[in-house]
Amino acid sequence: MMNEQDKTSKIPAGPFQNLETISEDTRLLMIDDDEDTLSILKMIFTKVGYQVDTARDGQEGLDLLRERRHDLVISDIMMPVINGYKFCEIVRNDPEIKFTPILLITAKKDLFDKVAGLNVGADDYMTKPYNVAELRARVASLLKMKRLRDDLIAREKEIERVKILEETLIAISHYVNNAIAPMAGRAQICKINDTEQVQKLIDDCKTGCNKVTKTINLLAKLVEWMKDPSRAGTVDFSRMTVTEMIAQLNDSNG
Repeated sequence: MMNEQDKTSKIPAGPFQNLETISEDTRLLMIDDDEDTLSILKMIFTKVGYQVDTARDGQEGLDLLRERRHDLVISDIMMPVINGYKFCEIVRNDPEIKFTPILLITAKKDLFDKVAGLNVGADDYMTKPYNVAELRARVASLLKMKRLRDDLIAREKEIERVKILEETLIAISHYVNNAIAPMAGRAQICKINDTEQVQKLIDDCKTGCNKVTKTINLLAKLVEWMKDPSRAGTVDFSRMTVTEMIAQLNDSNG
């Protein structure tokens, strides 16, 4: 007959293991004023491959989160300086860290407390004592949702960048054509033996070439930004509308 130990060893891993995909640079932040709780949480998650930082109150946690940009926060509610509710509220109002997933863990079991946590921005809520497998599964689920959201945001940014490039290229084409048109028109009516007309053609060519050069330089800056927004130089295209870009082209072309 199979004893209890044998039965336990035969239990399949279940869905949790498939859900938990851990990157070696995935960093978690644990916030709790109880040292034993922090030690246990850190042991649970470092053992399976997460990078873990700890803080003993909400303010210390905020400072760490702003500095290291953690992938997820597990926080107690009842803490000194800044409690878990206030911590959530501050994070959700900070544009730099507002999308960080937050899992609240507390000994308070009332539905009111759970709703209060969710209302201030917590993504999930667990009560003590918690099941370790469930805790890991919830963390993995929140991280998976974060990866999906990050991918979506990245794609939206890329679509917007391509749209800006497309519209700006149309504008640049317009300015190049405007620069070339006077040269082409003057060349058609210019008589070689007419010194005045030849000089006007030369002047138009100089002016047109100067405008084309300035336009090409602006396009080069735009291409650099498209490859890497941090290299936008003196023209920050990432903060410009197409109308503003056209105004920039106008300035460049006199």
